[in-house]
Parts: sequence; C-alpha cells; structure tokens
Amino acid sequence: MPIFDQGYQHWSGHLSGHTWRWLAITRHGVQIGKKNLLMRIYLLFAWAPALVLAFLLCIWGLVERKSDLVGAVSGVLGFLAPQVLSNPLHYRIEVWTLFYSRFLQVELYLSIILILMVGPNLISQDLRFNALPLYFSRPLRRIDYFVGKLGIIAVFLGMVVIVPAIAAYILGLLFSQDISIIRDTLPILLASIAYGLVISISAGMLILALSSLSRNSRYTALFWLGIFLVSASLSSILQEVNREQQQFANRQFQSYPTNGDSAAIRRWQIEQQKAAAEFFNEQVRATEHDWRPLISYTANLSRIGERLLNTRASWESMSMFLPPEQRPHFLLRNMGPQYPWYWSGGILLGLFGLSAWILNFRVRSLDRLK
Repeated sequence: MPIFDQGYQHWSGHLSGHTWRWLAITRHGVQIGKKNLLMRIYLLFAWAPALVLAFLLCIWGLVERKSDLVGAVSGVLGFLAPQVLSNPLHYRIEVWTLFYSRFLQVELYLSIILILMVGPNLISQDLRFNALPLYFSRPLRRIDYFVGKLGIIAVFLGMVVIVPAIAAYILGLLFSQDISIIRDTLPILLASIAYGLVISISAGMLILALSSLSRNSRYTALFWLGIFLVSASLSSILQEVNREQQQFANRQFQSYPTNGDSAAIRRWQIEQQKAAAEFFNEQVRATEHDWRPLISYTANLSRIGERLLNTRASWESMSMFLPPEQRPHFLLRNMGPQYPWYWSGGILLGLFGLSAWILNFRVRSLDRLK
C-alpha cells in the first residue's frame, strides 16, 4: 500500500497580478449588503432627492425651449427671479449649479446614515471571528484588503450620489435638446462625481479605521455617530455664540420715536435698514475667516463640495436681482461658510492619514501564512 506525504506541498502555478485582487472582497461585501432588506429600502429612499433634481432639470429644459408646457409647471420654479425665467440660457450654469448643490447637500447627510449601515461591520466582524488569518493566507496584501473594504463603501455611496447625479444629468440634456448645454454643464457633472469620490474616500477610510478599533460593531456605530453629531453640534453652538456677540456689538441703541412724527419714524427705519445691511455685510466678510465650521466633519466635506461646484459665484449672481440692502442677508443665508477651502482639505487629509495609520497598525499582515 503506497504511503503519500501529507506535508505541505508548494504550489507552482501561475499567480495573476495584485491589481484586481481587491475586487473579490468588494464583490462579496456588496452581495451581502444587497441581501439586506433594510438596505434596499434605504437606497430607494435615498433616490428621492435625485428624483427631485431630475424633475427640476427637466422643467428647466422646458423653460429653455419655451415649451407650451411651461405655463403648467412654471409655479415649480417660482422661487427663481423673473429675470432668470425670462432669459434662461444666460443663467443656465447658475441654475444647474444651485440645483446640484442642494442635491449634494441632502445626499451628504443621507450618505452619513448609509455609512452607518454599511461600515461598522466591515473590519470589526473579521476581528471578532478571527478571519484575518484566512484572508492573509491567500496571496493578498494589506493594501488589497483595505481597498476591497473601501470599495464596498464606495459602491453603495456611488448608488446614492454619483449614479443619481449622472441619471439626472442625462434627463436634463434630453429635455433641453441644445447641444451647447453639454459644454456649459459638463463641469458641473464632473464636479459632482469628484465630490462623490471625496465623500467615499474620506468617510470610507474613517469608518474603516473606527471599525478596526473594536470587535463590537455597535461601538463603531456609536463612534461614528459621535463624530457626526458632536462635531456638528459643537460647531453650531460656537457659530451661534459668535453671531450673538457680533450682533450685540453692532446693535444700534437709538430709541424708536414716540412723538408720532412720521418723518422721524421714516428716518429711524432707514437708519435701522442701513445698520442691518452693514451688519450682514460684516457677517459675510467674517465667513471668509471663521474657523468654527472646521470643527464639524460634515461642514468640511460640504466646503469641498462648494469649492468644486463654485456655488459662491452662482449665489452672487442671483443676489444681483435683489435691492442692495437685501443682498448681504441673502448671501449670508445661502452661501454658508466661505473660509479658504484648503483649510477643510488639510483637515480631511489629516483624518485620512490618521485613518491609514490606524488601519496599518490594527490590521497586521500574517506573512508567515502565505
């Protein structure tokens, strides 16, 4: 009876390159996520803002074409100035930019919740069930493992940010039927895609780092909520306190005329309007140097998105339809923080580097098993 050696037999086959080995991890993770009924329902819900965006872009296309249907749907765009509706081609870039800006602002917060549903289990489960030796016993490097896990988050975020943005863009083109619209609006689509990638990479690396810190995915979810809620709340409180202090410092203490003199009352009203306009002008200038929004993680992501879309130029263009004394308040209410975008870029890069270091430290490759 022959006796066979049951020891380790070296495999001498041909190994493919490392380029696409991460894709197996991503594909497996996406398949598991798609089986979750709650995940599917939430993805459908997250498409609601995209439907609104597509609807508005389609109506705008009808406005550009001077279609007979414009009269029936003109009330939907009633928030735009009459000058914009009377000359839609001239304000095409501004309108598309603001539509996409609002859409991406809503999707940013929906993405935060989506990451909460997808991310906490990605590495914590592997740590809890000691699955890392199984991963690294294959011809798999740590970078392949990280990219594969990050790809899972990127796929789901792409479903609610990038894919809807592209679909709405195509519908907007079809309803416009003007070839020049591609030249005017293609940078907006590219900026939206780039912003979706920024959210995926930044938030994906952060949730993976948090997931690697604990074997319990519930703790990871709490850490993620803490970063999102605590940072946003603290930033809002600091901004509100600063705004109240500035308002108190610029408050006009001139008393209201009590003698019933209409001329005195009119002068008082004019002075109050000038004081309010000057106050809002100072507030707009202050947003260019206010560091308090930097505390909020979502505010940093939002600032990068505003820079990519260049929403400030669009809001300034729209403010020209208002009286001069109303423009500062309009800009302050709509533009948001206008501090240098690279402040937020530096913070996000710092968080990315910290996340990469945590992942490299917590997930050690087991080369002896290869």
